Amino acid sequence: MNEVYQWVINLLVLVVLMALSDLLVPSQAWRPFIRLALGGLLLLLLLEPLFYFFQNEEKVLQLPFSQLEQSVYEEQQQNQRLIQDMNDKHQSYIWNEVSDKLARQADPIVQEKFNVKLGNVVVWPHDSSIEEFRGEVEVELIGLTELSSDVEEQLLLLLATEWGVPSEAIKITRVGE
Repeated sequence: MNEVYQWVINLLVLVVLMALSDLLVPSQAWRPFIRLALGGLLLLLLLEPLFYFFQNEEKVLQLPFSQLEQSVYEEQQQNQRLIQDMNDKHQSYIWNEVSDKLARQADPIVQEKFNVKLGNVVVWPHDSSIEEFRGEVEVELIGLTELSSDVEEQLLLLLATEWGVPSEAIKITRVGE
């Protein structure tokens, strides 16, 4: 910014010098030569910002590009967070749909064989994919207070074969009506 002030001061000094030269030159014969010389200086002074730009091109261009790179990087990071958030919400939606489908699929069979209604079915994926399940499934049974170990084992096997998950991944909880 200091360079701009110095350039403006130089420009004003030259304009004042041109005005004074017109007044102080006694002969009309010398006026065109003095005007030519001072006009050339004025032209050089007006072109000085261009010379400065080309001499310091790296410094002048480096600052905006580094700021531009930083803003692009920040925008990419923000977009990555947005994409990750959308993926997380999508995965959550998918696993909720899977939970609902598992409950609708097994409820009639469990009611028929064990006279128990399925409540909430919650799938905890734990880095699972739809193709390979490595998580847990929590199942609530409504209307059952006690469950013998044989009946619970039969129920676990039925749910495991019906859903295609290992029986160790299924956790049963009881909820009274």
